[in-house]
Amino acid sequence: MMRTQFNRAFLVVLFVLMRFTTLHAQQADIPPAPADGAIPDVSSDPNGAAPDRIVEDRPNMYTFKKVAHPISWVEGITRPLIQGIELGSGRFTRDSDKPRVSGVKLSIRGIGGGGSSSGLGPEVRPFHYNLFGTGTEVEVPLFVSFRLYESYGFRVNYPFVRNDSFERLGLELTGRYASRRSESFYGIGNDSAVWNEARFRSVSRTAGVALEARINDTWSFRLEEAYRSVGITEPGTGQNVEDVFQGTGVPGLSDPGVTMLISAAALQRNTKDRVHLAGSGGLQRVEVTLNEALSGGDFSYWRYRGELEQFIPLDGARRNVIALRGHLEHTKEKGGSVIPYYDLPTIGGRSTVRGFDNRRFADRSAVSGSVEYRYRIWRYMDWGFFADTGQVAPEINDFSKKRFHAGYGTRLMFRTKGDRAVSFDFARSREAWIFYVDFTPTF
Repeated sequence: MMRTQFNRAFLVVLFVLMRFTTLHAQQADIPPAPADGAIPDVSSDPNGAAPDRIVEDRPNMYTFKKVAHPISWVEGITRPLIQGIELGSGRFTRDSDKPRVSGVKLSIRGIGGGGSSSGLGPEVRPFHYNLFGTGTEVEVPLFVSFRLYESYGFRVNYPFVRNDSFERLGLELTGRYASRRSESFYGIGNDSAVWNEARFRSVSRTAGVALEARINDTWSFRLEEAYRSVGITEPGTGQNVEDVFQGTGVPGLSDPGVTMLISAAALQRNTKDRVHLAGSGGLQRVEVTLNEALSGGDFSYWRYRGELEQFIPLDGARRNVIALRGHLEHTKEKGGSVIPYYDLPTIGGRSTVRGFDNRRFADRSAVSGSVEYRYRIWRYMDWGFFADTGQVAPEINDFSKKRFHAGYGTRLMFRTKGDRAVSFDFARSREAWIFYVDFTPTF
């Protein structure tokens, strides 16, 4: 009898505590009252929240209520992560509020941050955005993952024109070395079997020159000419592609290396309110590339690619957001040439269809789409769920409603000051559960 009465009393006390410690009553998240009845200015806060409090006094038992609420426990656990992101957000300097012209950026690139399958690793990026006072931008990104994927490069952009009517016209020089230790290949086609998985290692060296025009804050255009050398060797792990697919007629299988001349043109419109995990606006990009082999194989082909991102806020504070993403890619042989298997469009992975392995399906054409709902739990953390779908085919006309591969899952997204973020994705498909970490999430 005594135990029953105690249990009832305990439940009553617990109900009262939960009633008074609701998330929306956390006083630390309430901004101060504006002077003279003015409307609070939220434009300076990328999360859509007013910067200060709108009341002067805290409610009774505020500290006890906050400590007792489970959301406060989440805040306490995640705060070290958020602080770590802020410290690694950028540059070796104590003043994070002022824009820096030069320095070193230190960041962590997530699983796949160096491309599909690369894994987690640090990136060091020395930079100078006004070299010798000429407006010349210089960056030297250096990345190594725990899976021993490597990427080293440089970018130099010299401005020819820079004024109010035309933001910037620059000549850009680029160079990159990339070693991808173990890339997957399952065969060509939308029905390729998972047990056919084989692997290869690619080593590429690229040098290019581009003319980049930033017409305004929204539009940009780019023309590029590049020289690319690709070598295919035995993978660091897994079965070799040559052993698994020998005699199947896979293009490029017997060509261990190739040098290519690449000509590309791209047009982009970007209206996103933030680089990382935008709350409104969108991005549209179209690109056309001609790849012509100079040696190593009869490879000559066009590549057409379109990308779309759109973010639809469901309220004025952008705490509820619908995020949409789509991509369409098609490659076409030039003359009687072929397309090497490692350059075919693919789906599968964090940027297309989550829940499938990276590069899971490959063919001459690929399409994918994503829809995601995001909800702001508190100022530093969003929760969301998503659904992805996509397929590959020889031609765009071969796409079929019955041949889409689907994945779905949930996300946790942590935000910090200075437009930095990290996301954790838990994705499920008919083949596997896959966990993704991204320290630079742009979608």
